[in-house]
Amino acid sequence: MRQNWAALAALCAASAAGAQTPAAAPAVPEDLQVKFTVADADGSGGLTLDEAIKGGYASQRFTTVDRDNDRIVTLAEIATYLADRASAWRRADANNDGTISRQEAEAAPELRSSFSSADRDADGMLRQQEQEAWSQTTLFQNTDLPYVVPNIFNKRF
Repeated sequence: MRQNWAALAALCAASAAGAQTPAAAPAVPEDLQVKFTVADADGSGGLTLDEAIKGGYASQRFTTVDRDNDRIVTLAEIATYLADRASAWRRADANNDGTISRQEAEAAPELRSSFSSADRDADGMLRQQEQEAWSQTTLFQNTDLPYVVPNIFNKRF
């Protein structure tokens, strides 16, 4: 009987400890989840470089997104990549006006190189929506879903 109480106490302690785990990774937008699922040909929950390229992901971003360097990119790693880009945004917005000027971008290494291409309306001010759109689309070689165009080589339509 004492063993049962001890087991129950241990289970309660484990549950309490589990409830204090760190917050889950930020959510990945649904359209990126769809692209990820389509690219994950073997259904493993991770993309190899080959799967990523075939799925339309930009190969030059693969190693940046693959944080643990296991040569597999997961949705959690994509979420972390996007969250890091958002965090860089918050750090760069020195005057907290919700936009990044070219001067603010020059002081932020993460945004300096991408400022011109992310500033879609070329007004010299980068808005968060522009930065988020740039971050998401630069994960891909093109912005079309890989299953929209028939794949006559692998006979996937």
